[in-house]
Amino acid sequence: MTFNYQPTYDILLIRERSESESQPLPHDRYDIVTKDTVEAFPEDILRTVLDRTDFTFLEFVDGEFTTVEVRRTDSLIKVRLGGEIVLVHIEFQVDDSTSTSMVRRNVGYLGRCYEKYGLPILSHVIYLRPNAGRNDPGSYIQDIPDHRFIVEYKVIRLIELEGSSIFESQNIGLIPFTPLMNPPTDMEKLQWAIQCNERTKSLSLPSDIRSDLLVSQWILSGLIHSHQAIAGFLQEGIVQESSVYQHWLETTEERFQEGLKQGVRENALESLFRVLDFKFEAITVRLLQPALEKINDVNLLKQLLDAALRVESLEAFVEYLDTCVNGS
Repeated sequence: MTFNYQPTYDILLIRERSESESQPLPHDRYDIVTKDTVEAFPEDILRTVLDRTDFTFLEFVDGEFTTVEVRRTDSLIKVRLGGEIVLVHIEFQVDDSTSTSMVRRNVGYLGRCYEKYGLPILSHVIYLRPNAGRNDPGSYIQDIPDHRFIVEYKVIRLIELEGSSIFESQNIGLIPFTPLMNPPTDMEKLQWAIQCNERTKSLSLPSDIRSDLLVSQWILSGLIHSHQAIAGFLQEGIVQESSVYQHWLETTEERFQEGLKQGVRENALESLFRVLDFKFEAITVRLLQPALEKINDVNLLKQLLDAALRVESLEAFVEYLDTCVNGS
């Protein structure tokens, strides 16, 4: 994107960030993508995590349990497997868990899950970033006589899966994750991500489904590549057809409204940045940060969010911002 519009306030005296300095994408964006993908293609995901096909998808079940705080898992699915009803638990992790280890988190969650449903649980933790999950043992073993306690779950690191096989098997539900998988021999990760995008665009699918796959793929690619490097992933019209994109915008709007009720300016400003970062190149959006952070009027931030949702270019948003701030 070429940022040619010259606003009257001083926002352009900021050096351009290198790829390693580019702003990380908000984690809630990945939550939406992974959740929507599992709900759209549950059988595709189940074939991968279970590594078998002799199952029948039954339904998604409620994975929210209230203790001291609400804890929601990514996906909890009821499945008929070999004549037995089981629950398949799928937890997506961007990075390694830091505040509480994944083992402790999963032991706690699975205990509450069994308490509520009383069914066998097949638990899976899927790590998105290439370096994540290396030290996850996938189990907790308390080996005390008369008090043995064993919890096991399957650790899946996307980087250890062969991305090409997903396209070859036409496993549509896994296509958004392919840029994070192991590329073909002698192919760089960015080149592989670009190839995944091109192959997805060529799929013979309804345009709305293909658009969802492309938006999800672009979002997940942002975990390991800068916006600048993957700027060509989304052609004109793709985001307009994507329910994943619309879901993200609706979620952002809901959080913004909640922030308004609480009178929290920081929440309103954060929601505005979420929309701008999602729709436009993150590095360029950050040129606006000093000007936007000077705005204390929450109602004005609300107007700017509405504008950000409507406009088709960052230049149009900058013009609107300039008018609001300077009255020109």
